[in-house]
Amino acid sequence: LKETSPRNQRCKFLRSTPYALPSIFPFQLAWELHSHIQSAQSMRSEMKTTVCQHMQQFATTPKTSEEKLRMALLITAIALIILAVDQALAELGGEKAPFSRSFLLETGVVVLGMLLPAMFLRLSRGAARTQKGDVPLASKAQGKFEKSDAASRVREAVASAAREGDEASAEQLLQEAIEAKIPLDPMPFNTLILSLARRGNREKAGMFLKKMRSSGTAPNAVSYNILMDACVKADDAAGAEVWLDRMIKDGVTPNEVSFSTVIHGRAKQGQTKLAEEWLTKMLAMDIEPSITSYNSLIYACGRAGDISGAEKWFGAAVDRGTSPRVTSFSAVVDACAKAGDVHRAEAWMEKMIAQAGVEPNVISFSAMIDACAKIGDAHRAKHWHQRMVTHGVKPNAHSFSTVINACTKSGDLNAAWEQFEQMESAGIIGDVVVYSGLVDACGMAGELELAQNAFNRMKARGVRPNVVAYASLARPFAHKGDWQEVERLAAEMEASSLKSNEYFLYAQLLSYACAKPRETERAEMLFRKEVACGLHPNAHVVTALGRALGRGRAANVLRELGLRSPDTSEREMR
Repeated sequence: LKETSPRNQRCKFLRSTPYALPSIFPFQLAWELHSHIQSAQSMRSEMKTTVCQHMQQFATTPKTSEEKLRMALLITAIALIILAVDQALAELGGEKAPFSRSFLLETGVVVLGMLLPAMFLRLSRGAARTQKGDVPLASKAQGKFEKSDAASRVREAVASAAREGDEASAEQLLQEAIEAKIPLDPMPFNTLILSLARRGNREKAGMFLKKMRSSGTAPNAVSYNILMDACVKADDAAGAEVWLDRMIKDGVTPNEVSFSTVIHGRAKQGQTKLAEEWLTKMLAMDIEPSITSYNSLIYACGRAGDISGAEKWFGAAVDRGTSPRVTSFSAVVDACAKAGDVHRAEAWMEKMIAQAGVEPNVISFSAMIDACAKIGDAHRAKHWHQRMVTHGVKPNAHSFSTVINACTKSGDLNAAWEQFEQMESAGIIGDVVVYSGLVDACGMAGELELAQNAFNRMKARGVRPNVVAYASLARPFAHKGDWQEVERLAAEMEASSLKSNEYFLYAQLLSYACAKPRETERAEMLFRKEVACGLHPNAHVVTALGRALGRGRAANVLRELGLRSPDTSEREMR
């Protein structure tokens, strides 16, 4: 057929075949024979592919010695079958290739092409299982990696678990590493200790520090500092001192952070003398304090109104060559403000402004304004607020609140409203303290419409009133005996899920007492209800009850409820 003329279109499909068929065969017979030959070749190819896949699967699956022997025999048997079938198919297809070329060469190439990928897959799957944690991470790292690599993998895994808040997994990883005797540094232990401490589990965090020591890993200063910081944040200064003492006993040298933490813990509680003792111990160990340690002492003195103490520690920091920060100056100004010494506060503000490298911030100016507000000097308060703006410091709700407070204390309601309007014009949304102060100032001045206006504007700005704001608004209506309006405010407050307190109860009882005629039944019913709900009346509340019921009836109600009469030395609220 190879010699057949191209004009014979019926046999054109046979030109691609390597087989020489007699030209006398009918076309149909030639076509059937050609199909059988192609099927035989396809079967031969599929058999080789299938055998290759099965052999690759066997090679990549872990086997015991007995299973490996059976696998080898099976492969040998399959190879012999391939030999026989391959020869038969080759003869049927018209091939007369020698045995070595038709089988050994093809089989050798197939086996080589199979074994190399199989070995690669086996190794890559084993590494993937180790990374995914199909077996304990510590055991895999110990068996297949160098010890340093294993420690690094444990550190990364513990950090990842701690970030996700999964302390249980972090603990298990550390336990496996300890059992596998992987040499660890303090970092994975510190990571877990920090995670536990942040979640308030200080006891367990301390347990892991002890476990770190028992496992042969020496804790460092960071380990103890984490526990000390957790104690201070929990307001347990004594606990922080216990860990510092243990740190020294364990032979770990404390650093500046260690002492600053316990100093801050005692200063935070106002225990200045104990804080000073720790600073003295710090200097005795040749550890140079930072400005943070001195600031803690300055703040402690400031909270106590001890200007001399604040100035003393500020001077001590400068004498040691420590550069004071804006927080240092602000703490001294705040100390002056709490003591009501405006002139001294102004002197420190001027010193801060003149100090190179120190820029006063909104906290500094607010402390200065607060000093003016404490003595009711609205003029000076407005002066320092304006100076803050001129200095390029943007005011906030707190600074405006302080100025408004100074204006209300001086009785200048117009100035207070002026500052309030400036605040809103500047796009600053005041907090509930600002609005409550303004409502209270309007109420004290008897300006009910202005008080109601300020209260409504607070709600319109999205600021949720608290019980103090409601009490401030209710008090002027109570003095007028408008108990209906006070009850309306009480219902509104209850609808907002706000619970009444002594301030609002006083206003409501006062409204019943000032009503004409007095609403004695309503007053008694309300008082019994609030006491039943767990409210503990103070002297002002009991005084208002006496005005509403009469002293005799009020005393009887108190006895029935098991309450004592108030101390007569306490003055009545206005």
